[in-house]
Amino acid sequence: MAFSFAGIFRRIAVNVSLYGGFAKTSFRGMAIYRSAYWLGLVAQWLSYGVTFITLFIVVDNFNVLGGWKSEEVLFLYAMNLLSYALAALFFFGPCTGLSGKIRSGEFDAALTKPVSPLVHEMLNGFNPGYVSHITLSVAVMVVAVRRLHVAFNFPFVLTLLAMLFGAALVQAALLVFASAWAFFFINGNPFMGMIWSFKSFINYPIPIYPVVIQILLTFLPLAFMNYYPSAILLNRTENMLFPPLLGYLTPLVGITAFVLSVAFWNFALSRYQSTGT
Repeated sequence: MAFSFAGIFRRIAVNVSLYGGFAKTSFRGMAIYRSAYWLGLVAQWLSYGVTFITLFIVVDNFNVLGGWKSEEVLFLYAMNLLSYALAALFFFGPCTGLSGKIRSGEFDAALTKPVSPLVHEMLNGFNPGYVSHITLSVAVMVVAVRRLHVAFNFPFVLTLLAMLFGAALVQAALLVFASAWAFFFINGNPFMGMIWSFKSFINYPIPIYPVVIQILLTFLPLAFMNYYPSAILLNRTENMLFPPLLGYLTPLVGITAFVLSVAFWNFALSRYQSTGT
């Protein structure tokens, strides 16, 4: 048993080292076209900044939304954006581009590498452009917490990190699960387009929706991307359909969802037949 654990930790260390190497390479590649990189970051800041401002104005005019104040809704949206960005750093490019690689036959190269095809795609798909999402969402969360007079202490930070860990894994699980269908639908993947439609529901506190929608968002489990973590962090558990304990399970839900999504991805890979192009 000791040897198996040693092997697991050794593999983790190797993968982390590989991630670090590929991340440095990606940043260096961006540095070659520094102006384009910074303009892209500014464009993302402006785009999401306008979304934050619009959301604040709309909720502020209604005073509250589902019992949540405008600053709380901003925190909710920022949690969604931050957890998404942390997952998308590694998974957005590989997952959204998988269908095209399968059609062109480019994906076959991943099958010849000494690492898992999913790990290979993640390494090659690292995208430092999501720095803009991370910095903006963190800034909004800090401002919201200060305006709400939430105690920004060690327990809060520890809980926030644990919640972000779980929420980011749920985001990653959704991307991985949706991308796996590309192995079955060679000519396209309708599931990737469905992601954004489902995710639009969690831009707002889920108590505003009917009970059936709340149950679906909980067990899919999209609500763990931002609603349950935010409800715990902001102490807004009074209108939750389920017991508040459910929110504290976010890290466990994230790990479970991610493991299941990877298992499904590997199952879909086992049914893959090269296009031969």
